[in-house]
Amino acid sequence: MVGLLVYISVCCNTKSHVHVGATTGTFVANGYWKTAIDAVKSEVGKGHETYVTIQFGHNDMKIADPASMGKNLTQMVKEVRSAGGEPVLVTSLARRTFSSSGTLTDSLGPWADETILISQEQDTYLLDLHAASMKYVQAIGSTAAHKLDFESGDNTREAPFQQIILYFFG
Repeated sequence: MVGLLVYISVCCNTKSHVHVGATTGTFVANGYWKTAIDAVKSEVGKGHETYVTIQFGHNDMKIADPASMGKNLTQMVKEVRSAGGEPVLVTSLARRTFSSSGTLTDSLGPWADETILISQEQDTYLLDLHAASMKYVQAIGSTAAHKLDFESGDNTREAPFQQIILYFFG
């Protein structure tokens, strides 16, 4: 999964600032965050009500503890609000990794919990995709879950958009 930052200007103008492999830290350090915030300011300046979805965790978990990611998310929320946008925090989708007994392994739980905590502390909207995807992936099992893989052996990224829609709403 990638760091996800998409903003939606009501009605229905969307822009994605996704960068594969980004963490909350590298997204800022590499200038992607400034580009996104400048775009939010532009949309707000046009009088558009602008919602900004922010989702990280899959890559942060590889290099940082949840609290570190939470500190970065808190700053992002503050900067979105300062730019006139409305932040929406999104928890990470479950990794499709199963134990030998067929139980889904929850390696992202602490990072999802941190996102929820920051959402509560900062009073943002929250989309808890982690809880929904954990429940769904466990229910369909390993074989069906891996049909969603972007490529064979990729337990994180999902296949094309149409399959993601089926994943949650099918």
